[in-house]
Amino acid sequence: MAGFHSATDMGFIVLLTSLGLFAALYAFGYFIIFKNWKGKNRFEAASCGISFVHATIGCILSAHDMRSNQWKLDAPNTDLENKIMEFSTAYFVVDLLHYLLANPSDHLFIFHHIATSFYLVTCRYYAGHGGLSAISLIAAGESTTPLQNVWTISRMAKTESALATMIYTSISPFFTVYFSLVRCIVGPWLAWKLASFYLAGKAGAVIPYWMVSSWMVTVILALLGSTIWVYKLWTGLIRFYAKRGTPKDKLGAQKEE
Repeated sequence: MAGFHSATDMGFIVLLTSLGLFAALYAFGYFIIFKNWKGKNRFEAASCGISFVHATIGCILSAHDMRSNQWKLDAPNTDLENKIMEFSTAYFVVDLLHYLLANPSDHLFIFHHIATSFYLVTCRYYAGHGGLSAISLIAAGESTTPLQNVWTISRMAKTESALATMIYTSISPFFTVYFSLVRCIVGPWLAWKLASFYLAGKAGAVIPYWMVSSWMVTVILALLGSTIWVYKLWTGLIRFYAKRGTPKDKLGAQKEE
């Protein structure tokens, strides 16, 4: 039976600890690692730092959880699943604050973070079931993020650093192809697996239909956002190769969403 679940276990400790961790990592990136950066890029680089940590840890733990459990989308959340969701919720809260304070015009990412947090919080605290769905989305979605963070930081620094220029030009083609494969093949396949189960009412005994419907709306909107960014990545990559023969702006520009 769905209902609000106690947060007085280790998951609550993980949430609070992770909030402090990501806030500290953001401050460390902003005040120490990227202290010589200027303006908006300094905030964005600090955000990339916490995103890299979250994605790496979250993806590894999520993949481990998926390998350790049967594919049962209405099963009670495991202890590890609850902790991963608490950890990820903390990241999205801290990064949401970053966007609200440093980049409030990025409505797409703000909406993404709010919707994702809703998915995680309701799955963790209200339903108490279906954690595997959230974990599978974290594993797939965050698998591209570490490389994306490196790509983003090198893109911002390429006008100031020859090393950043080399990294950016070297990984851009691979990143574009890899991101496209995950977001345009793995993502839709996973969304279909989840939607075909939840929207058919197969989890109705333990998760309210309105809740799983909202989860699927979140997943579909995330896929649409990813598709837009895939288009922008390919447009930028094509411009890059088109301009390689010109003396000016050989790097082109791949706009970040």
